[in-house]
Amino acid sequence: MTVVEADRSPSPVETRLGGRFRLDERISVGDHISGTCGATWEAGGLSLWKATDELLSRPVTIYLLPAGGPVAPDLVAAVLAAAKVSDPRLATIYDTDFGAERPYIVSEWATGTNLEDLVHSGLPSPALAAAMIADAADALAVAHQAGRPHLRLTPRALRWDNSTGLKITGLGLDAALCGTRPGEDPVLADTQALARMLYALLTGCWPGEDATGLPPAPRYKGRVCTPRQVRAGVPAILDAITNQALRGQAPDAPARPLTPAALAMALRGVRRPSHAARPWAEPGQALPRESVSRRRARHARARGGLLHHTTLLRSAV
Repeated sequence: MTVVEADRSPSPVETRLGGRFRLDERISVGDHISGTCGATWEAGGLSLWKATDELLSRPVTIYLLPAGGPVAPDLVAAVLAAAKVSDPRLATIYDTDFGAERPYIVSEWATGTNLEDLVHSGLPSPALAAAMIADAADALAVAHQAGRPHLRLTPRALRWDNSTGLKITGLGLDAALCGTRPGEDPVLADTQALARMLYALLTGCWPGEDATGLPPAPRYKGRVCTPRQVRAGVPAILDAITNQALRGQAPDAPARPLTPAALAMALRGVRRPSHAARPWAEPGQALPRESVSRRRARHARARGGLLHHTTLLRSAV
């Protein structure tokens, strides 16, 4: 996790928790949670810390809860549910102590840059954007299968490291700490949040109503412009996937519910064309006749486009 702002003044709480976790830096809540929830969180006595697990000599994240009060049952349930989900792309819950004078939750320290800062520093290629969100969708599909939606998937909950890849933080925790309640369809809510992040990676703009550090997506007659209308060079197939997912339709079959697994499958079907050289023939020998699919692939390479295996996707409106 990249620390944008840290308070290095003497801590008002003990510097070690459980005789094991040394509090090092208080992290700005704005670096962790977007929107109005951050201020509410700090006003309620919650704080976030970068700490060191002195027993295992590794950095960790500490959610420090208010002292002297009972821990909300919703938060306990969220922690227990998140701890049962195992996927390397989801930040792991390491430890908790709800009975201490100052209760706390210990989570994995996620390295890398959050999506919001990543977009500010320069947009990735469309292919990399598709791969990143496909990874995130695969991870959330695992979480949903275990019965644990995220419920507060913001650009700051997704982090990218060129060495270790993608990491999603705050599974269930951020929502519980912010008082976010599950809607009628939490699976749909998480998947549309992924679609909004794909839109941001493709365009640099945020298409949602919630406040983030990204500029709002341009609109025409009240509707969010498509990625291709905002940024030149966005492949038509990614434009179609993004638009359908934002509308809550599964990209592979609009009649089916939108889920992380469906979004991941559609994005995995988008690939860069092969750059293998055409076979060379011996002098006087004719080249083998190209198949129609190979010929189309070669033309797509000449245009620098992306190929897609799915034929059920409709063009963006």
